Amino acid sequence: MARRNLHAPVRASSALQREFPQMDRRATEVLINLIRTDSLVTTALTRRFRLHGLSLSGFNALVILRQAPDGVNPHEIADRLLVTRAAVTAILDTLEAKGLVRRDRSGADGRMSLIAITAGGKKLLDGLLPQHFAAERAMASVLGANEKELLISLLGRLQLHLAAQSEDVTIAE
Repeated sequence: MARRNLHAPVRASSALQREFPQMDRRATEVLINLIRTDSLVTTALTRRFRLHGLSLSGFNALVILRQAPDGVNPHEIADRLLVTRAAVTAILDTLEAKGLVRRDRSGADGRMSLIAITAGGKKLLDGLLPQHFAAERAMASVLGANEKELLISLLGRLQLHLAAQSEDVTIAE
């Protein structure tokens, strides 16, 4: 059995387009390739962070907290990670059990907790970030500076469009 070229972008079948004339082949190809790219990047990052006892979400939560020395509300972490509040609670429970974050009572509202990175969490990130940034640079090295900027711009436009569509669906419900 011949192995499909994993380095070429996925292309949609012209037969499928003939069968479904409402199909926009390029739109299908864009979405398939976005999903495929996300999967490849997520797999690589997950492997790297697992070596340090972290999940991808746990790593991202630590990065958010490292930039907020006074702490962050859990709901803000959930919003920035694009996860539910229940999911962020599980992420924070895991990080707290490892001694990487702590829950502090908010001075403004004692019922609310603020999440802060511990010295151990900061030390872990300080050791991990240089190699992480080098790996990111290597992942994107196939693109020139202008191509990176163009890709960021295009993805931003697509994200805004999808967010607006999501809001329209929510309003209609």
